[in-house]
Amino acid sequence: MYGESLTPRGVTAADGPPGLPWGVIMNEMIHAWCLVNGSWVEREDPVMAICEPYGGDVRAAVANLGYEAWCQVGELPSVPVSLTLYSRETPPLQFLLQLEGNAGNVVEHIFAETLPDAMELLARWTPIARPWYGQGRGPDVRGHAEDGSRHPQDGPGRPETTSGRPRTRRRTARPRPVSSGPPPAVDHLASPGA
Repeated sequence: MYGESLTPRGVTAADGPPGLPWGVIMNEMIHAWCLVNGSWVEREDPVMAICEPYGGDVRAAVANLGYEAWCQVGELPSVPVSLTLYSRETPPLQFLLQLEGNAGNVVEHIFAETLPDAMELLARWTPIARPWYGQGRGPDVRGHAEDGSRHPQDGPGRPETTSGRPRTRRRTARPRPVSSGPPPAVDHLASPGA
Protein backbone atom coordinates (compact mmCIF):
# COMPACT_ATOMS: atom_id res chain seq x y z
CA MET A 1 0.00 0.00 0.00
CA TYR A 2 1.13 3.51 -0.70
CA GLY A 3 0.05 6.49 1.29
CA GLU A 4 0.77 10.12 1.74
CA SER A 5 3.95 11.83 0.63
CA LEU A 6 5.41 12.49 4.09
CA THR A 7 5.32 10.72 7.44
CA PRO A 8 5.10 12.65 10.70
CA ARG A 9 8.89 12.29 10.86
CA GLY A 10 9.33 13.64 7.33
CA VAL A 11 10.69 10.41 5.83
CA THR A 12 10.17 10.07 2.08
CA ALA A 13 10.70 7.25 -0.38
CA ALA A 14 14.13 8.70 -1.13
CA ASP A 15 15.08 7.62 2.39
CA GLY A 16 13.69 4.12 1.95
CA PRO A 17 14.06 1.11 -0.31
CA PRO A 18 14.75 1.68 -4.01
CA GLY A 19 11.90 1.35 -6.49
CA LEU A 20 9.32 3.49 -4.73
CA PRO A 21 8.16 6.62 -6.55
CA TRP A 22 9.90 9.77 -5.32
CA GLY A 23 8.09 11.43 -2.44
CA VAL A 24 5.77 8.50 -1.71
CA ILE A 25 6.14 6.31 1.35
CA MET A 26 4.70 2.99 2.37
CA ASN A 27 1.88 3.54 4.84
CA GLU A 28 1.16 0.08 6.25
CA MET A 29 -0.64 -0.28 9.57
CA ILE A 30 1.33 -2.27 12.13
CA HIS A 31 -0.82 -4.25 14.53
CA ALA A 32 -0.20 -5.30 18.12
CA TRP A 33 -2.22 -7.33 20.58
CA CYS A 34 -4.14 -5.50 23.29
CA LEU A 35 -5.77 -6.98 26.38
CA VAL A 36 -9.11 -5.24 26.99
CA ASN A 37 -11.16 -6.37 29.99
CA GLY A 38 -9.55 -9.81 29.78
CA SER A 39 -10.10 -10.28 26.01
CA TRP A 40 -7.50 -10.04 23.25
CA VAL A 41 -8.07 -7.62 20.37
CA GLU A 42 -5.80 -6.28 17.64
CA ARG A 43 -5.02 -2.58 17.62
CA GLU A 44 -2.67 -0.35 15.70
CA ASP A 45 0.73 -0.17 17.41
CA PRO A 46 1.30 3.59 17.84
CA VAL A 47 4.96 3.11 18.77
CA MET A 48 5.82 1.25 15.59
CA ALA A 49 3.64 3.60 13.53
CA ILE A 50 6.05 6.37 14.52
CA CYS A 51 9.16 4.23 13.94
CA GLU A 52 8.16 2.66 10.63
CA PRO A 53 8.51 2.32 7.72
CA TYR A 54 12.30 2.50 7.90
CA GLY A 55 13.08 2.07 11.57
CA GLY A 56 13.53 4.55 14.32
CA ASP A 57 14.32 4.99 17.97
CA VAL A 58 11.73 2.90 19.82
CA ARG A 59 12.59 4.41 23.22
CA ALA A 60 12.14 7.93 21.87
CA ALA A 61 8.81 6.95 20.28
CA VAL A 62 7.62 5.47 23.59
CA ALA A 63 8.56 8.69 25.41
CA ASN A 64 6.97 10.90 22.72
CA LEU A 65 3.67 9.04 23.18
CA GLY A 66 3.71 9.88 26.90
CA TYR A 67 4.69 6.46 28.23
CA GLU A 68 6.93 6.23 31.29
CA ALA A 69 8.65 3.06 32.50
CA TRP A 70 6.75 1.61 35.44
CA CYS A 71 8.58 -1.67 36.09
CA GLN A 72 11.07 -4.01 34.46
CA VAL A 73 11.34 -7.77 34.86
CA GLY A 74 14.55 -9.49 33.83
CA GLU A 75 17.76 -7.95 32.61
CA LEU A 76 19.35 -8.91 29.31
CA PRO A 77 21.41 -10.93 28.47
CA SER A 78 20.90 -13.18 31.53
CA VAL A 79 17.24 -13.85 30.68
CA PRO A 80 15.65 -15.00 27.41
CA VAL A 81 13.22 -12.07 27.37
CA SER A 82 13.18 -8.79 29.28
CA LEU A 83 9.80 -7.19 30.02
CA THR A 84 9.25 -3.49 30.61
CA LEU A 85 5.81 -2.21 31.56
CA TYR A 86 5.15 1.41 30.58
CA SER A 87 2.14 3.50 31.54
CA ARG A 88 0.70 6.83 30.52
CA GLU A 89 -1.94 9.11 32.00
CA THR A 90 -4.82 8.52 29.62
CA PRO A 91 -6.30 5.78 27.44
CA PRO A 92 -6.43 4.41 24.84
CA LEU A 93 -3.65 1.87 25.18
CA GLN A 94 -2.77 3.19 28.64
CA PHE A 95 -0.26 0.39 29.35
CA LEU A 96 2.47 -0.96 27.09
CA LEU A 97 4.36 -4.19 27.77
CA GLN A 98 7.57 -4.21 25.74
CA LEU A 99 9.25 -7.58 25.19
CA GLU A 100 12.91 -7.53 24.25
CA GLY A 101 14.66 -10.79 23.37
CA ASN A 102 18.30 -11.64 23.97
CA ALA A 103 18.95 -12.89 20.43
CA GLY A 104 18.73 -9.74 18.36
CA ASN A 105 17.70 -6.15 18.09
CA VAL A 106 13.93 -6.72 18.01
CA VAL A 107 11.18 -5.61 20.38
CA GLU A 108 7.54 -6.62 20.46
CA HIS A 109 4.68 -4.68 22.01
CA ILE A 110 1.56 -5.82 23.83
CA PHE A 111 -0.90 -3.25 25.15
CA ALA A 112 -3.45 -3.20 27.97
CA GLU A 113 -6.34 -0.80 28.40
CA THR A 114 -6.66 -0.94 32.20
CA LEU A 115 -4.47 -1.54 35.24
CA PRO A 116 -6.10 -4.94 35.94
CA ASP A 117 -5.32 -5.95 32.33
CA ALA A 118 -1.71 -4.77 32.76
CA MET A 119 -1.33 -6.74 35.98
CA GLU A 120 -2.71 -9.84 34.27
CA LEU A 121 -0.15 -9.40 31.49
CA LEU A 122 2.64 -9.22 34.06
CA ALA A 123 1.34 -12.30 35.87
CA ARG A 124 1.16 -14.27 32.62
CA TRP A 125 4.43 -13.15 31.05
CA THR A 126 6.82 -12.73 34.00
CA PRO A 127 7.93 -16.40 34.00
CA ILE A 128 9.67 -15.97 30.63
CA ALA A 129 11.74 -13.10 32.04
CA ARG A 130 13.46 -15.21 34.68
CA PRO A 131 16.96 -16.64 34.33
CA TRP A 132 17.02 -20.20 33.07
CA TYR A 133 19.66 -22.56 34.43
CA GLY A 134 19.59 -25.70 32.33
CA GLN A 135 16.69 -28.10 32.80
CA GLY A 136 15.68 -27.17 36.35
CA ARG A 137 14.44 -23.88 37.71
CA GLY A 138 17.78 -23.21 39.35
CA PRO A 139 18.34 -22.35 42.98
CA ASP A 140 15.54 -20.98 45.10
CA VAL A 141 15.78 -17.71 47.00
CA ARG A 142 17.80 -19.39 49.78
CA GLY A 143 20.32 -20.77 47.26
CA HIS A 144 19.10 -24.36 47.53
CA ALA A 145 18.84 -26.51 44.47
CA GLU A 146 15.43 -27.26 42.98
CA ASP A 147 15.39 -30.73 44.59
CA GLY A 148 15.79 -29.20 48.07
CA SER A 149 19.32 -30.51 48.61
CA ARG A 150 21.63 -28.41 50.75
CA HIS A 151 25.25 -27.39 50.57
CA PRO A 152 27.63 -29.48 52.73
CA GLN A 153 28.56 -26.37 54.75
CA ASP A 154 24.92 -26.07 55.87
CA GLY A 155 25.33 -29.20 57.98
CA PRO A 156 22.64 -31.79 58.60
CA GLY A 157 19.48 -30.33 60.08
CA ARG A 158 21.05 -26.99 60.92
CA PRO A 159 18.33 -24.32 60.77
CA GLU A 160 18.78 -21.54 58.27
CA THR A 161 19.12 -18.04 59.59
CA THR A 162 18.07 -14.67 58.33
CA SER A 163 19.31 -11.54 60.04
CA GLY A 164 20.94 -13.65 62.77
CA ARG A 165 17.65 -15.21 63.93
CA PRO A 166 16.83 -18.89 63.48
CA ARG A 167 14.09 -19.65 61.01
CA THR A 168 11.02 -21.48 62.11
CA ARG A 169 10.84 -25.01 60.83
CA ARG A 170 8.24 -26.12 58.36
CA ARG A 171 5.19 -27.86 59.75
CA THR A 172 5.38 -31.61 59.20
CA ALA A 173 1.70 -32.38 59.75
CA ARG A 174 -1.15 -30.94 57.75
CA PRO A 175 -3.17 -28.30 59.57
CA ARG A 176 -6.50 -29.52 60.93
CA PRO A 177 -9.69 -27.54 60.49
CA VAL A 178 -11.15 -26.03 63.65
CA SER A 179 -14.62 -27.25 62.79
CA SER A 180 -15.79 -29.80 60.29
CA GLY A 181 -19.06 -28.03 59.45
CA PRO A 182 -19.71 -25.42 56.76
CA PRO A 183 -18.66 -21.83 57.43
CA PRO A 184 -21.28 -19.68 59.15
CA ALA A 185 -23.68 -17.89 56.82
CA VAL A 186 -23.34 -14.15 56.42
CA ASP A 187 -26.67 -12.34 56.68
CA HIS A 188 -25.39 -9.03 55.40
CA LEU A 189 -22.17 -7.37 54.40
CA ALA A 190 -21.05 -4.49 56.54
CA SER A 191 -20.38 -1.35 54.57
CA PRO A 192 -17.29 0.73 55.32
CA GLY A 193 -17.88 3.06 58.24
CA ALA A 194 -20.91 1.09 59.50
